[in-house]
Amino acid sequence: MGNDVAKMAGLGPPSNKTGSSVVKKKVERASKTGVLSLTEHKLEAVPKIVVEQLGGSSSKLRTLDLSRNKLDKLPEQWNFPKLTTCNLAQNRLTRLPELGQALKKLDASENRLTDVVSCLTNAEANLEELSLSKNPSLGDAIWPAVALLTRLTLLDVCGCGLRSVLDGTFSLPELIDLRADDNLVEAVDIATKAPALRRLSLARNRLQAPGIATSLLRLASLSHLDLQGNPLTKRQFLDIPGCDDFLKRREEHRKKQGGEFAELGVCGLDDQ
Repeated sequence: MGNDVAKMAGLGPPSNKTGSSVVKKKVERASKTGVLSLTEHKLEAVPKIVVEQLGGSSSKLRTLDLSRNKLDKLPEQWNFPKLTTCNLAQNRLTRLPELGQALKKLDASENRLTDVVSCLTNAEANLEELSLSKNPSLGDAIWPAVALLTRLTLLDVCGCGLRSVLDGTFSLPELIDLRADDNLVEAVDIATKAPALRRLSLARNRLQAPGIATSLLRLASLSHLDLQGNPLTKRQFLDIPGCDDFLKRREEHRKKQGGEFAELGVCGLDDQ
C-alpha cells in the first residue's frame, strides 16, 4: 500500500516502459542517434531487432546500455564495430562475446562471469575504463587479460575473489584509478606496474604492514589510499617506511585541490 501511494505521488523509483513496441521505437531512434538504452527492461534475452537492425559492418551504434536485466547470455553474432561504451551491469552473464576494437568503456559488474580473457582480446587497443566488480568467480585468472589493456585509466575489480593485484610482469602506464576492495589480497607491490597511479582502494582485504611495499607509498603520483577494514592499525601503517612521504604528498594534493582542512583519518584505519 505504501509503495502504491508513493508511486501515485511520484515519489517511488522510476520505472521504464517495456514491451516489444517500446523496444522497436528505441531501436529506430538509436539507428539515428547511435545510442540505445534498454536498462531495466526485464529482458531475459537481447531482442533480435537490436542485432538485426543495429549490428553489422555498417553499424553506427556507439553507446549500448543493457544493465539491470535478466540476461544470462549475449548473442554470438555480436558485431557493433563502432561501439565505444557498453553497460552490461547487474545481469546474470557467465561469459561475454568478443568485444570490438573501438570499445573504450565496459561495465560488466555484478554478473556471474568466470572468464574475460577471450572477450577482451580485440578490445586491448582502446579500452580505457573496465569494471568487473562483484564477479566473485573471476579470481586471479583475469590478470593475463588485463595485462594487454595498456590504455586503461580505471580498473574496478572489487569483490572478484582476488588474492593478488596486477599479478604478472606487465605495466599499465596510464592507469590512475584502481579499485580492489572486498578481496583476499595479502600483499601489494605495484609501483612499477602502475607508475601513474593516483587512487588505490584496497578496503576489506587481508593486508598487514609487511604486505605493503615501501615503493608503493613513495610512488610520486599516489595521493589517495583506502585501507579500511584490513587487519592493520594506524600505528602499524605509520611505521612502514615511506608512509611519511605518502602523507605529506597527500596533504599537498588536498591543498592544490582547494581543501581547507587536512584529512584527519589515515587511510580509513583505526587507532588500535
